[in-house]
Amino acid sequence: MANTRELRRRIKSVKNTSQITKAMQMVAATKMRRAQNQATSGRPYSENLAVSLSRLLPKVNPQAHPLLSGNDSKTQALVVLSTDKGLVGALNTNIIRTLASNIVSGNTVYYTVGRKGRGFVVKSGKDLKADFENLDTVTFRQAKQLAKLLMDSYKSGEIGEAFIVYPQFISTLRQEARKVKLLPIDLTETDSSLVAQNDKSEFLFEPAADALLDYLLVHHIEEQIYQALLETKASEHSARMMAMQNATDNAKELVEDLTLTYNQTRQTAITTELLEITTAQVAMN
Repeated sequence: MANTRELRRRIKSVKNTSQITKAMQMVAATKMRRAQNQATSGRPYSENLAVSLSRLLPKVNPQAHPLLSGNDSKTQALVVLSTDKGLVGALNTNIIRTLASNIVSGNTVYYTVGRKGRGFVVKSGKDLKADFENLDTVTFRQAKQLAKLLMDSYKSGEIGEAFIVYPQFISTLRQEARKVKLLPIDLTETDSSLVAQNDKSEFLFEPAADALLDYLLVHHIEEQIYQALLETKASEHSARMMAMQNATDNAKELVEDLTLTYNQTRQTAITTELLEITTAQVAMN
């Protein structure tokens, strides 16, 4: 059994750790509220944009734009969104597991945002084409840069498909890894439910559908990436807050267990000393 000095040292160390995790929990909670609001507020816009495109595409020739028609390239591009830091539970692990379960035949190139995703790609010897900084504040400019890089590679025939893998924010307690197809654009399946909800609505396109096509398609890709970045940031802060809350609770339980052990050890030492004193006194008499 550990002595009282060692137990006091361990109790103090765990209490200090508990204070650190509590502070990290409060910081993550503050950032989480803002990130969650941004992620949930952006969803209606993304859905309405997808509905508009679903209405527009039947009115144009699919071969009229390179983002709609496929090419002969067999190379697949994966955009991986992850975090820079750890302490987010299984968030990054689920992203990496999704990547590992979606390995396809042929070449695959990677575009990463976040050190954890980049580390996985580099350590596993995969082809990393580009890495973007994981900004503390998500900006639409970053989404446009990444979208332009993907679209240029697609139009030039370097890649034949593009997907984005990111943690979708469901709730504070739940984040799910999701894989979404970016290129070539195909809304026939993903947005059928949204279109069904708007069957009675009438869309008037101004200017003409062909003139709107290029702008809406490019903006759709940019918006998908931007929304994924928002979802990732909301998921990161939510997962970190829960991880730090669990760590704080575990530290408190450990302090209670160590304190009980300390009291038992101290009581045993006192009892032993009293027995020794009593025995010595009896022996002297």
